[in-house]
Amino acid sequence: MSETIFTMSPDLQLEEGSPGLSPDEFIASIWLERRRFVQEGRIKQPHPWSVALAEGKVSREAVVAYVKNRHYFLANINRKDAQIIANCPVSEARRLLMRKYLDEEGQDIVGGKLGPHYEMWVRVAEGLGISREDLNSFKDVLPAYRYTVDAIFSFAKHHSWLEGLAATYATEGQMWRRYTPKEEHRDTKLMGEGEALKKYYGLPNSALEFFNVHSDANDEHGDICEKILKNYCVTRELQRKALSAARFRWDNHETRRDIIYHYFVTGNN
Repeated sequence: MSETIFTMSPDLQLEEGSPGLSPDEFIASIWLERRRFVQEGRIKQPHPWSVALAEGKVSREAVVAYVKNRHYFLANINRKDAQIIANCPVSEARRLLMRKYLDEEGQDIVGGKLGPHYEMWVRVAEGLGISREDLNSFKDVLPAYRYTVDAIFSFAKHHSWLEGLAATYATEGQMWRRYTPKEEHRDTKLMGEGEALKKYYGLPNSALEFFNVHSDANDEHGDICEKILKNYCVTRELQRKALSAARFRWDNHETRRDIIYHYFVTGNN
């Protein structure tokens, strides 16, 4: 597989219409770059936070703090998706993205059964004894964590729709597993987050809907993003920008997990 795209300087001036990698090569190059991030330690796989939670080694206070902070992410991330749709001039792509957006914002808007995913997270919080009012006040969200979430929306607002979409695709569901050899997964024996919260922290079965629905939806959403990127991100310049956007999102995602781990587990804040 060609790795030409990885050696492109960010300042390299390319003709806008210069042909890029084939669609399949382009998608493969994104995930090859993620593997490089893992190898260099820029992505910790698995992350120490995930390991500590899966083993029940996180204090209940830390879990509560995590749930409150993540709610800020879940309650605001759809603004990023709405911004990408607003920036997109291609009706076919907008219609595909609307399916993804409505899944997250709530299928009940158009007569479906499922509500918004962030509302399912509220039930996770309530199952751990956090009131809706306390959760939605966002008063306990760390400023550093809030900054990383706001940065995702800002990126989508100030970059092209394809860059915003590539950044989304980079962390969508478990897409990375599809393009990463199993021996590099390293987390296959870890207990899932919902299961760990149930086993160690008393989360009731009635609050587990988020983990089942969100996981399935994210995989479908990844397929939507991939289809659009294959169809429209076809020049060298567009692909270079898309890969840069993916790097931004990986760093942002890792930073959010680092913040939670260092503030609430190691105390190194």
